[in-house]
Amino acid sequence: MKKKSILLIFFITLNLYSNELRIGMSGDFSGSISYLGNNMKMGIESYFNKINKSSSTQYKLISYDDKYNPVLASQNVKKLIHKDKVVTLLGNTGTPTATVTLPIINKNKIPLIGPYSGGKILRDPQTNTFSFNYRVGYYNEVSQIVSNLFNKGIKSDELAVFTQNDTYGDSGYLGVLEAFRSRNISINNIIHERYTKGTENIEYGLSKLLDYNKNFKAFIVVGVNKATTKFIKYAKEDFPNAKFFLISAMNISTILNSLEEYEDDVYSTQVVPLLSEKLPIVKEYKEDFKKLYPNEKTNLISFEGYIVAKLFHEVIKELKPEEINRNNIRKQLLKVENIDIGLGFKSSFNNEKHQYSNRVWLTRVKNGELQNVSWKEIEVK
Repeated sequence: MKKKSILLIFFITLNLYSNELRIGMSGDFSGSISYLGNNMKMGIESYFNKINKSSSTQYKLISYDDKYNPVLASQNVKKLIHKDKVVTLLGNTGTPTATVTLPIINKNKIPLIGPYSGGKILRDPQTNTFSFNYRVGYYNEVSQIVSNLFNKGIKSDELAVFTQNDTYGDSGYLGVLEAFRSRNISINNIIHERYTKGTENIEYGLSKLLDYNKNFKAFIVVGVNKATTKFIKYAKEDFPNAKFFLISAMNISTILNSLEEYEDDVYSTQVVPLLSEKLPIVKEYKEDFKKLYPNEKTNLISFEGYIVAKLFHEVIKELKPEEINRNNIRKQLLKVENIDIGLGFKSSFNNEKHQYSNRVWLTRVKNGELQNVSWKEIEVK
């Protein structure tokens, strides 16, 4: 009897293990953009937690901290692929880290789904056949900002661009190039300065902007939270009437916690709907997130993680457990056609299109609450 019990436990354990779906993630959980990595992870796990309660296939997220360091990210991805034997990578954070891990991903033919990065390098399906994005690129966000500022009457020498000096900052700068070229404005007219990644040393870049001796009415900033907060605070001393435009990778609410007096002058693009929207997936996310993390606050970053996890599940749900592998996941991704995961619009993937969403929302913080805003409401003086 004892022997039978041992065998029964063994086979139950073996069955559970065989139905475990290992998914990998490399993200910043303790560095300068840890707010991105930790929240993306919580969003993904919130959705997996719901699925695991009703599914025989158990989704297991294996995540490693890369501290926003490309070397660590490379080591993490290799470990996830070769040691942990994950079937896909999901929600990796960071553009500099994505830049160095993409060759590893392509070489090992493992899908990377929904990275939290708007880097252009992730969005060329010809060279990166295993990268599939939910969000638009940073260059799309910035290009829309610049185009709308031009529509408001801003002149090229009244606009300044301030970015982090890496592939993340460069991805935003590409949007400025795109907008200038679309208007037949010489790219030599772009006023652009940088600060060093991993620091808050914005003073030198700001001093270079001051050397232009221009009356800047708008700044586009592509950086991380602390450096951006410091830049806005210092730039406001010299340009009190200027408006500041951030992109989705930056947490405008956190930034304005230290700059409440400037909330009327700081705006940010978003790539997910606000949590006040009456959409099915918003309701699902709030309920599922609070079940797993009752003491944490819902936010747009973990919401994006939840969206990415749901998109992944929708892609593979028709596969039998024994059919779920790297090759079949990619095949299923390329079959995605006109699906709506609760966001209120349908989209697809195919050989020429590896990006699910093209939506960009403009937002501002008013009385501590993040709100949608139209360009008609913005006055640039």
